[in-house]
Amino acid sequence: MTLNWDFMVISSSSKHAIVIFVALLLSSTRANCDDSLHAIKGSNCLESERRALFAIKSDMYDPGEWLSSWTGYDCCKWRGVACDNVTGFVTSLDLHYPYEYNPWVEISSNPYGYYLWAEIDFYPYDYNPWVVERIGASKVNPSLFELKHLRYLDLSFNNFSYAHVPPMIASLVHLEYLNLSNAFFYGLIPPVLGNLSHIQHLDLGNYYTYPSTLFSNNLSWLSNLNSLQYLDMSCVNLSKATNWLHQINLIPTLQVLLLEGASLPRVSPSLPTFNLTSLTMLDLSGYEWNISASMLRWLSNASNLERLDISGCWRVFDAEALSVALGSLHNLRKLVLVETQIAGQFSTILKNVSRMLQYLDLRWNFLLSGEISTILSILPRRLEFLALDSNNIYGRIPEMLGNYTSLRHLSMSYTRITGDIPRTIGKLIHLEYLDLSRNDITGEMPLNVRNLTNLEALYLIETNITGSIPESLGNVISLKYLGLFGNKITGEIPKTLGSLQNMLILDLQGNFLTGQIPTTIGRISNLRYLDISMNHLTGEIPTTIGRIFNLRYLDVSKNHLTGEIPTTIGRISNLWYLDVSENNLIGEIPKTFGRLCNLWMLDLSLNNIIGELADLLDGLSNCPQGATLSSLSIDDNNMSGSIPSNLGLLAHLQELDLSSNSLQGHFRAMFQDYTNSNPCHDNNLQCAMAPMGSYRPKDKILITAKGSTYEYIRILSLVTSIDLSHNNLSGEIPNELMMLRDLHFLSLSNNHLTGTIPENIAVLTELFSLDLSMNNLTGTIPSNLSALNFLSHLNLSFNNLSGRIPTGNQFLTFDDPAIYAGNKDLCGWPLPECPSDEAQRGPLHAKDDDDGNGSKLEKVLDYAFIAMGFIIGFWAYWGAMIMKKSIRIALFQMADRIYDWIYVQLAVKFGR
Repeated sequence: MTLNWDFMVISSSSKHAIVIFVALLLSSTRANCDDSLHAIKGSNCLESERRALFAIKSDMYDPGEWLSSWTGYDCCKWRGVACDNVTGFVTSLDLHYPYEYNPWVEISSNPYGYYLWAEIDFYPYDYNPWVVERIGASKVNPSLFELKHLRYLDLSFNNFSYAHVPPMIASLVHLEYLNLSNAFFYGLIPPVLGNLSHIQHLDLGNYYTYPSTLFSNNLSWLSNLNSLQYLDMSCVNLSKATNWLHQINLIPTLQVLLLEGASLPRVSPSLPTFNLTSLTMLDLSGYEWNISASMLRWLSNASNLERLDISGCWRVFDAEALSVALGSLHNLRKLVLVETQIAGQFSTILKNVSRMLQYLDLRWNFLLSGEISTILSILPRRLEFLALDSNNIYGRIPEMLGNYTSLRHLSMSYTRITGDIPRTIGKLIHLEYLDLSRNDITGEMPLNVRNLTNLEALYLIETNITGSIPESLGNVISLKYLGLFGNKITGEIPKTLGSLQNMLILDLQGNFLTGQIPTTIGRISNLRYLDISMNHLTGEIPTTIGRIFNLRYLDVSKNHLTGEIPTTIGRISNLWYLDVSENNLIGEIPKTFGRLCNLWMLDLSLNNIIGELADLLDGLSNCPQGATLSSLSIDDNNMSGSIPSNLGLLAHLQELDLSSNSLQGHFRAMFQDYTNSNPCHDNNLQCAMAPMGSYRPKDKILITAKGSTYEYIRILSLVTSIDLSHNNLSGEIPNELMMLRDLHFLSLSNNHLTGTIPENIAVLTELFSLDLSMNNLTGTIPSNLSALNFLSHLNLSFNNLSGRIPTGNQFLTFDDPAIYAGNKDLCGWPLPECPSDEAQRGPLHAKDDDDGNGSKLEKVLDYAFIAMGFIIGFWAYWGAMIMKKSIRIALFQMADRIYDWIYVQLAVKFGR
């Protein structure tokens, strides 16, 4: 067999071409193998996309390891990831911060925001709703844009540290859902987002930052989004998007439009033909300009509109025009008109409202008025939400209220409603929220309130209801919030309240309750807030109260309670606020209080408590993260012993009141930690010591300025008030006290202090009250006290001070001699003059006496010359008048002209 070698001859150039082809083939095969590994591993996830997801995860803040499921080969089963079942491509990526929470919405829905902090544990441990920036920083990793087949992307509620919105998002051309809301982006919204032609849901809302950090000067890019159904640009700065309404009107597919607080410009009088025929939800709240009658007519074409919010429009607009517009919105189910400037009658606005209406919020419209029975007669019976708070509503709540059986929310606080709560309220079996606070409601709480088994919140605050709390209230097992303070309720606290296991807030303060605190209260294990102060309760604080482990706020002050403070309270480790003041409690401070490491306010004042502070402070000084105590009041008790040195370890202390006890010894020891060396550098930056606390490295921050880095020690506490008066303290006023630069109030009166007033007291520039009276202080009053511009109260009486009282500046206001009384060696205004002043003035007076005789002669001659001048001038004038007729006539003519001129001027002036 003969081989044809001609066919085997390969040119050099052909060899190179084959090598390149084989290399490309192998590379392609390797890539396909990589993306085919999932088939081997039994996974639907493509390897290239899995690697991209890992890169994305590396730049995301993940405190609770909510991305911990991102392991293994099958990324399609990871949390927040979804893939196409056929191709395996990642089509959905949900990376929103998992603890979504809008504090402003929650606070506005709870009219008693001071309760809100009692529920703080509802938030994650690392989440502060008022400082959302505490969420750790994240970054948008470039690998995100390798997921070319994404249809759903959610990055909301993260903290992207005010980075710009990445324009590369526009490369994800298959996106149908994009949520970048509340994620701390900054700057111009990229107009290239208009390339997302498939987008249906676009959320750029920016509620968390004020002023807004996102802006858009022109919304023309929106007209390219032909499939857009949902658009949220709330709190985005659109103040320069002058043609916003015309541009949004070009999106006929739009169903939801949210522009709350978007700084929208005024709409021009010439409105386009209404094109938003699919619109079902519109939010223009916070619109600063007048919603004119023509704009209301334009909105009336939204025949499919179900939800409308035009709250916070501070310019008055026509109530009649609004009524006509509402009459055209036959499908309207939710209407929100909070805090507007609409003037007139409620009946005018609501007379044509849709019979489909289920949600009506008309709070804080002070210019609207109406009688409550008339308003209810107009509204549809299918209402589920009715809020009429802070309006000019008057009259008695009619029995017809019971016909609104669908109501879930009813609030009419801060109005002029009078009379009893109608018994028909028991028919509102679906009611979840009831607030009739701050009205002149009389009578007793209806017994059939027990029928409201779905009720979660009942607020009857500062009304005039009488009678007792119904035992049947214990049947309302859904109740979470009960606010009855400031009424005329009598009787005992029902034991049945212990059955309300869902209760979070119980406020009964300011009534006339008697009897004992029921032991059953310890069964309300979820309770966060308990206030039964300002009543006439007797007996002891039940030990069962220590079983309420979730309690944050406990106030039993201003009652007639006796016995000792239960040691079981020390078990409530989450307690923040404890007030048992103004009772008849005895015994010592329980040692278990040293375990209350989260306590920031402790008030034991006006009782008969004995013992020393040592046990309390020894325990708090051992708190792992340091004690949080900010306010400590144990005044008007029988405490003894000395002030412990570890008081200085309360690094967050702001208010200290230990007055009217029997404390003794020196109090310099409480500042001992100030003697520790401070390692910070004072180069152009003022180092600040931590008041009443030692320096801790974890409490320093680094500041870079002019190319150099300095350590700056944070002020760990801002001590503003110290009252140690009426004790047996001795020794000198410690110079360390002058380190409390934010001190406003200082009282050391009625002690046995000696020494002088520190010369450097003027460094306490914030001081506005200083009382050092009734001590044994000596020396002079420091003159630099006059430099304390805020000092408005001063008492230095009954010491052994001497010398001259300083003058000028603030001392000009201290004109009451009682301020300095009891200091026999003090002198100067407003007290009698100092002897040295009289000695200095003596020689001057003597000189005046020596010159007395000569000066008397000069005075006599002066008076003689004055008298002679007067006589000569007088007779020269009248002699000329009498002797020469022409002069006499001329003078009288001049007098006539002057008279005529004055008359004309006065007539013209008063004629105006």
